Amino acid sequence: MSLAPSDPARRIQSIDALRGVALCGILLINILDMGGPIAMDRPLTAPSASDPDWQIWTLSQLFITGTMRGLFSMLFGIGLLIFVGSEDSPDRVSLYLRRLILLLLFGIVNSTLLLWPGDILIIYALAGVVVVILHPLRPAQLASAAAVILLLLSAWAANEAWGLAPEVTVYSPEMLAREGAARLGSYWQTFDYMAYISWSWTVNALTYRWVGDAAAFMLVGMALYKKGLFVEGFDAKALRLMVHYSYGAGLALRLVHSMLILSNDGAPTMLSALIDQPGRLAMTLGHVGLFTLLWQRGAWPWLMERLAMMGRMALTLYLGQSMIAAWIFSGFGLGLWNQLSWPQLWLVAIAILLAQALFAALWFRAFRFGPAEWLWRWGTYGRRP
Repeated sequence: MSLAPSDPARRIQSIDALRGVALCGILLINILDMGGPIAMDRPLTAPSASDPDWQIWTLSQLFITGTMRGLFSMLFGIGLLIFVGSEDSPDRVSLYLRRLILLLLFGIVNSTLLLWPGDILIIYALAGVVVVILHPLRPAQLASAAAVILLLLSAWAANEAWGLAPEVTVYSPEMLAREGAARLGSYWQTFDYMAYISWSWTVNALTYRWVGDAAAFMLVGMALYKKGLFVEGFDAKALRLMVHYSYGAGLALRLVHSMLILSNDGAPTMLSALIDQPGRLAMTLGHVGLFTLLWQRGAWPWLMERLAMMGRMALTLYLGQSMIAAWIFSGFGLGLWNQLSWPQLWLVAIAILLAQALFAALWFRAFRFGPAEWLWRWGTYGRRP
């Protein structure tokens, strides 16, 4: 088997476009922590149906939160299978492990120098080591392994939610002032704070949960790929059934999940924690099925082409989102940390994504790879692409 990188012309465009969707969706979630308290996944105020922040929270909980990360993880698993290839060469596996080490380095840079403790690249690098061991399994075995992991994660989350007081999920005035002083200070003040947060989160036992979360969805993506989901001409009827049942189950579970949290003053309950992963998985599968149906029908070709270009340089754009957000929200930039409502933060995210779509379109007029992707390939293969 050839150990050279694949030609961009041979890429699976639908996978690139779906990765572009995930890239856009993940910023809608990340921007909330980038522009506000880093360790909160809810508004500071008490839940209210008339509060725009809680309206955005509810919309996110139903359709976006966790599902975009799920898409990214599935696509990461699919990328592993494509990279290793059908011959399953030991040399390709060794190259993939080198690729994971480089991804870990990208993640360290993102979580420290680029001031984003919410980085997922470190988690993917660690989960990738686990998944590469399991990648030869058959689809049913991959799905079973994913189910076991998600059941264990659900039990862990439920145990954590037991007895959790709602006030613990909200920053105290002292915590808000301490973080504000760091994030609205100089670059090095922000760096010290964010690097400390990144280290604390990485060496915490919760890292095992995040690695398991990522690995489970990677295994699901690998199972779908081995079943031929992204092969041209995949059964449209099966896709429609996938969309119907996945969205039906996902929406029902996520509605209950959101209502339980809202009725508990914004804090998770044992039941909401138990149904979180099943609802998230179902909704993510619905997204995959709907996207694949639209792709097969040739819907919105102009948009799909732009999403595919963004997906081709997803690593570059993901790191770029951290740099842009650091400048917008930090004290050494525009200093807008904790100044914008959640709807305003979404408008900022949309503006960033539109700028990145334009950047990707212009970049690929002259180059074959995104800048970070080019470095990643160089480091993987030991020669300039």
